[in-house]
Amino acid sequence: MSALPMSMDAGLPADLPGRIAVLGLARSGLALSEALLERGVSVAAGDARKAPDLEGVEALSGRAELFLGGPGDGFLDGAGWLAISPGVPLDAPVVDEARARGIPVYAEVEVAYRIAEAEAPGAHRWIAITGTNGKSTTTTWIAEMLRRAGRPVALAGNIGAPLSGFLRERGGRDFVCEMSSFQLEAIDRFHPHVAVLTNITPDHLDRYASFADYAAAKARVFARQGPGDFAVVNADDPAAMAAPTRARRILFSRRARPETGVWVEAGNLLSNVGPGLHEVLPLERLALPGAHNLENAMAAAAAAECLGTPPAAILDALTRFEGLPHRTELVAQSRGVRWVDDSKGTNVDATAKSLEGFPDGSVVLILGGRDKHGDFEGLRPLVARRAKAVLTIGEAAAAIERALSGAAALERCGTMDAAVARAAILARPGDTVLLSPACASFDQYGNYEERGRHFAGLARAAAETFHGA
Repeated sequence: MSALPMSMDAGLPADLPGRIAVLGLARSGLALSEALLERGVSVAAGDARKAPDLEGVEALSGRAELFLGGPGDGFLDGAGWLAISPGVPLDAPVVDEARARGIPVYAEVEVAYRIAEAEAPGAHRWIAITGTNGKSTTTTWIAEMLRRAGRPVALAGNIGAPLSGFLRERGGRDFVCEMSSFQLEAIDRFHPHVAVLTNITPDHLDRYASFADYAAAKARVFARQGPGDFAVVNADDPAAMAAPTRARRILFSRRARPETGVWVEAGNLLSNVGPGLHEVLPLERLALPGAHNLENAMAAAAAAECLGTPPAAILDALTRFEGLPHRTELVAQSRGVRWVDDSKGTNVDATAKSLEGFPDGSVVLILGGRDKHGDFEGLRPLVARRAKAVLTIGEAAAAIERALSGAAALERCGTMDAAVARAAILARPGDTVLLSPACASFDQYGNYEERGRHFAGLARAAAETFHGA
């Protein structure tokens, strides 16, 4: 399991059209437009928003044909492909029109992958990570392991850095890509040598007709793999295990020893992915607490071992990784009360796994936001055990209160400011105020990061006030 051979027969994809329509001008759409323009491709750049609401779009002025506030008539004229950003649904009218015209529709990551492979054939290793929860932490952990092994790494995809943004550097590298279901819906040739599926639990059911459709989108991460590739799968997750793959299946489990994979035994993380059975590390040395982070660590270690990463680099990353913002991040502490930002907990399963990491009766839980049609009743057992109070915010407040009535003391606060102020009154030494909303942020915030930053600022102010008192 060593690095791939490096060859540098540069060129563009043979089927790259002379004109491409790019829909959605957030980070990935802007990065792809730039990459295409640099390669002499004519770009029609479109977005439903107008210029004042689009940061960075001025860089395309005079170079690309802009279709803003629509896009309107002529956007698809002459385009060989329609490239879409992750936020563009596949049933959008422009997408329907493209298909009616026979124009292929591809995700930004698909187009960037084709360019990268054409310009440096066989020079890259591709690692793709998807799942409902844990994919960002797992993706970053894998990248850290490879970096500590001295590999050139590009951390890209849904984690925030568009794959297209790395196309200016054409040397071989390890592309470690977080992939959302939205991105996977519109891939075609994208072929990861190692693909990781952390789990599949109900999410985004406001976009998908059924859980089966959502699971099928996640399973597309394995679509182009063959027997020489690796599929790293959560053996404890039935939906993930049901995903079809032709690749060699490498499993990770907290509950049992898989035939080939990574597992927990007698307080240690063990593996037989590489040569022979060996210890990865004692669990007490793992940098991040919680059952969900144990699963993330196992997935990352399994993927890194599939790539032939030295054990010392894996151990170093597992013991030194500091975690990511807004993922069970301790943001304030005073008078024995901890304030934890898990704003990335945007679905019921993520919130449940976050709650698992706290003592019974110790959590003042802030829930709510925009409902993604999650089953809030699934939180009842954990809320009843772990929460001393639940404070609701946002559009989903009423639905959450109906689902959790009687499980814990419930109070509707409406806004984050009100919820934090009330939490500061309710929390006692030994308690944790936990923002883990089980909802999207878009009713009151631009994204989960903005929501997390707002909570963290309020939490620090509350902690300082009580500390001073």
